[in-house]
Amino acid sequence: MKRTLWLVALGIVAFALFALATLPARVVVDPLAARGVTVSGVTGTVWKGTAQVVQAGAVNVGAVQWDLHALPLLTGRAVADVKITRADGFVQTMLSAAPGGRIALSDLNATLPLSALPPSVAPRGWNGQLNAKLATLVILNGWPANATGTVEVLDLVGPPRKPAAMGSYKLTFPEQSPPDVLAGAITDINGPLQVAATLELKAADRSYVINGLVSTRGNASPELAKAVQFLGAPDAQGQRPVSLAGTL
Repeated sequence: MKRTLWLVALGIVAFALFALATLPARVVVDPLAARGVTVSGVTGTVWKGTAQVVQAGAVNVGAVQWDLHALPLLTGRAVADVKITRADGFVQTMLSAAPGGRIALSDLNATLPLSALPPSVAPRGWNGQLNAKLATLVILNGWPANATGTVEVLDLVGPPRKPAAMGSYKLTFPEQSPPDVLAGAITDINGPLQVAATLELKAADRSYVINGLVSTRGNASPELAKAVQFLGAPDAQGQRPVSLAGTL
C-alpha cells in the first residue's frame, strides 16, 4: 500500500514538473498587456522562448529571446539570459529580478541608435549610436543605483533646431561610487569638443549633476565655438566650465 502511494505521489510530481516545464510562454506574456506592453509572435515556453515583436508604449523594443534559469527561483529571484534583436542593433545580458523592484543586469552588451531609447533617456531630435559594455548594472525602482563599465555615444548630432556634428563621447563607471550616488567620468573620443567632466546620479531625488571643462578644437563650426563662449571665461588652457543639473 505504501509503495503504491509513493508511486502515485511520484507520478503526480512528475506530471506537475512536466506541466510546468511545458507551460506555454503566452501564459506569462498575456498579463503584460495590462501594463501597456504589446507582445506578438510568441513561441516556446516560459523557460525558453521568443517574442518576435515587443512594443512598450511608444518604444519598439524588438524581438526578445529568453532562457530562464530554474534554480534561482528557489531563492525568490528570476534569472534569465535575454537577447533583444532589432534591425538597427541588439541588447544581450543576464537579467536578475528580485522582490522590491531590484533588477540586476550582468555582462550587458548593447548597440542601439539613440532614437531607440525612451525620450526620458535620449531626447527626441538627437541622433547617434549608443554602445554599452557594462559588467554590472543595478536598477532599483527604475533608477540606476550601481554600474561598472562604459557607455559610448558615437557620432552625436544635435540639437534638434540647429543640428551639428558634436563628435563621440565615453561615460566610464568605475567599480566603486560614493554612497547613494552613481558617479561616472565623461570624456571625448573625437570631434569638435574636448570634454573632461563628471556625472553624478542621485537616487534620493532622482537628480543628475554634470560638472567639468569644455574646449573647442580646430574643426569646431563657428556656431559651436560661439555657443561654447557662453559657458564662461576660459582658463589658461582655453577650457571653459560647464555645469548641468536636473531631475529625471
